[in-house]
Amino acid sequence: MKISELYKKVEKSIVNIYSLITKKIKKFINKDNYIYLKLFIILVLSCMLSIFLEKTTFRISHPEYISKVRMIIVAMFIAFIGIHFVFKISKMYEWIHKNRYLLACAFLLFVMIFKLSGSSITEFNGLIQNQNDDRKFHTVLGVTRKIRTDEWATSTTYLLSQGESKTPFSYFSDVLRGTNTDMFTVSNAPVFDILLLGRPFQIGFILFGNNMGLSFYWYIRLVAMLLGSYELCLILTNRNKKVSALGMIMITFSAAVQWWYCMDTLIWGQIAVVLFDKFMNVNKRKYKYLIALGILVSGLSYVFVFYPAWQLSFGYLFLALTVWILIKNIKYGNYRFNKHDIFVIFLTLAIMLLLLVRWYNLSKATLALEMNTDYPGDRQEVGGGALNIYSYFYNIFFPKEEFLNPCEFSSMLSFFPVPLILGFVYIFRNKRDFHFWVPMLIVTSFLSIWCIRGFPAWLANLTKMSMTTAGRVSIPLGTACIYMLIYLIGNYDSMREKLISKKLTIYLSLLFTIFIAYKAYSTIGYREEFKYLDRFKMLFAGELFLLAIYCIMNFYDKKFGKIGYVLIIIIAIMSGFTVNPVISTANIFYEKPFSKKVKEITSKEPDAIWAFNDDGWYCNDYLLASGVPTINSTQVYPNFELYKNLLGEEKAEEKREIFNRYCHINFVITDDESDVELLYADNIVLYVNYKDLDKIHVKYIASFDDLSLESFGSSFSKLYEEDGIYIFKVLEGSTNGE
Repeated sequence: MKISELYKKVEKSIVNIYSLITKKIKKFINKDNYIYLKLFIILVLSCMLSIFLEKTTFRISHPEYISKVRMIIVAMFIAFIGIHFVFKISKMYEWIHKNRYLLACAFLLFVMIFKLSGSSITEFNGLIQNQNDDRKFHTVLGVTRKIRTDEWATSTTYLLSQGESKTPFSYFSDVLRGTNTDMFTVSNAPVFDILLLGRPFQIGFILFGNNMGLSFYWYIRLVAMLLGSYELCLILTNRNKKVSALGMIMITFSAAVQWWYCMDTLIWGQIAVVLFDKFMNVNKRKYKYLIALGILVSGLSYVFVFYPAWQLSFGYLFLALTVWILIKNIKYGNYRFNKHDIFVIFLTLAIMLLLLVRWYNLSKATLALEMNTDYPGDRQEVGGGALNIYSYFYNIFFPKEEFLNPCEFSSMLSFFPVPLILGFVYIFRNKRDFHFWVPMLIVTSFLSIWCIRGFPAWLANLTKMSMTTAGRVSIPLGTACIYMLIYLIGNYDSMREKLISKKLTIYLSLLFTIFIAYKAYSTIGYREEFKYLDRFKMLFAGELFLLAIYCIMNFYDKKFGKIGYVLIIIIAIMSGFTVNPVISTANIFYEKPFSKKVKEITSKEPDAIWAFNDDGWYCNDYLLASGVPTINSTQVYPNFELYKNLLGEEKAEEKREIFNRYCHINFVITDDESDVELLYADNIVLYVNYKDLDKIHVKYIASFDDLSLESFGSSFSKLYEEDGIYIFKVLEGSTNGE
C-alpha cells in the first residue's frame, strides 16, 4: 500500500472519529438527551461547588460556623440553574406550572424540617449574652434587618409566647403586658378557637410547636403571595403563563412586600378575587362549596388583619377588580346567578357574620380601647406628600446599604405613572375593555390624588381615607399599576397597532425616565441618610429603567419583549429577593444561659410578674417568647390599671394622653418619684420608684444594670449574673416602705 493511500485512510479515519465525537457531543448537549446522566453530573457539580463556596466565600460573609444547611440550599440553587441546560425551557416551566402546588408543599416541608425562617430574631444575640460559637444564634444566609423591630423585637415574640404560656393558645393571656390581654385581635397571636379560620397561617404553632411553627408561618405567607399573585395575573392576562410569572415576581419581590414582609392584606385580597372568579367559572357543586370555604377564610383573614391603613386602601383596589370580574363573567362570559349559587353566597356570608359576631363579643373591650387611643386611634389624615411613590427607582440599592428606615421608603415595582398613562392612551385609542380599564383607572386616579395632593378633610372622612397615610396608600397604588401593566403586556398582541408608535416610544421612554428620576431624587436629596445614593448609582438606575420602560412600551416586539422580561425580573430580584435573611430555629429565645435561668424560675412561679429594666426597649419583649408575664412588654393597647396603681388616679388622668396609645415601654427603676414620659408616637419611658414595684406586683427584674450597686440595692436579691445581664428578685416588703 502506498504511503499516500495510507495517509488518506488515516485522515479519513480521523475525520470519521472526529465526526462521531462531534455528533455524540452535540447529542449530549442537546436537551432531553442523556437526562439521568446529566442530572447526576449536575448533582455532583452542585455539591462540589457548594462545598467550595462554603469554604471560601461564606467564610468571609458568615465566618461563625460551617453550615450543612447552607450548603444544601446553595447546592439546590445551583442545581436549579443547571437543569435549565438539561430540559427544554418551555417543557420545564410547563411542568412547574402544572405541579406548582405540589412544589409549594415540598418547599414548606423542606423549610420545616430544617426549621428555617426569614426572621431577624438573631439580632437578639448582639443584645443578650453575645455568643459567636453557636449556629442557633446566627443567620444561615443573608443579614438581619435591625430596622424590622416590629418583627423581630415584637410580633414574633407574641407568636412564640402563646405556646409557652401556662394556658397555651388561649384567647386571653397574662403574658403580654403582664395582665389579661387579648391575644387575637391586636396581638395577632395564634389562639385555639374557631376564629383561627381567619388566621390559618398560624396553625403551625399549634400543630408543630414554635420552631417548625415559625418556619411554616414565615414561608406559607411567601408561598401564598407567590401563588395568589400568579393566579390573579393568569386571570388578568387570559392565561398567559410567562407574563403571569413576571407579574408574580414583580409583586412578590417588590421592595415594599419584602421590607414589610408579605402583607396579609395583599395576600388575602388577591386570593379572594381569584376564588370569586373561580366560583363563577366552575359548574360542579362540590367545588363551589370548597371555593366558598376559601372565600370565607379569605374574607375573615382580611378583616382580622386589623390594620385600617392598608385594609381600607387595598379594599378600594380589590373592589375595582371585583367589579371587573363580575362584568367579565356575566356580560362577556356565560355565568348566570342561580338559586344554588345565591344560597351558597348567603350561607358563606351568614357564617362569616356569625364568626365576626363571636369575634366582636370576645374583643369588644379591646376594640373600644384601640379605637379610642390617642395613637393610632385618633389619627386624622388628609393625604398628600407621599415620599415613596417613585422610590422603586432606588429601592434596588436598599438590600446592600444601611440607612435609617428602608421600610418607609420602600414601594412596589410599579413604574408609576407609566401604566396609568398607557391605560388612558389604550382606552381612548381603542375604546374597548372598558369593564377592566374604567374601574381600574378610577381607583388608581383616586389613590394617586390621595398620595400626591390629598383630600379636603370632609372628603377624607367621607371616604374613610382619614384612617390611613399617603405613604401607606402608595403601596396599593403601586400594586394597581402592576396589575394594569401586566394586563397590557399580557394582551399586547391584540393592541400593539393602536397604542404608541415605536418611534415615539424612544422620546417617551427618555421623558418618563427623567421625570421618575427627578421625582425620586427630589424626595431624598436633602436627607443625610441617603447620601450613599451618589451620582453613579442614580445614573445606573436611570439607564436600567430607561431600557426597561422602552421595552415595556415595545413588548409586542419579540426581541424587546425578551429583554424587558429579563430586565424587569433582574430589577425585582435586586429590589427584594435578599432583603430577609435565612435563619434556623427560634432557639435564641430558649438556649441562652439567661433564657434557661428564666425558664427555671418561671417553672416554679408561672404567675410571677417580670419587668425588663433597660433604658432602651428592644429587649422588653424577649421574655415573652418563654411565656413570662412581662409588665413592660409592648403595650398593644392601653393598660390603664398599671398607670392608676403606679401614679394614682388623679395623676394618671392628667398623663392619659401620654400612655393612651400603642407603645413600647422603656422601664427605668429609680429612687425619684414614679412618672411617665412620651418620647415619640409609639415610645414612652416609665420611671418606677423602687418602692412602687409592689403596687404593680413586679416580683422579678431582668436588667443590664447591676441594681445591687444602686442606693436602693438592698431591696433586691441577685439571683443571676452572666455576660452583662442580671436577674433580681424583689424582696418582699422591702419596696413598700416597710
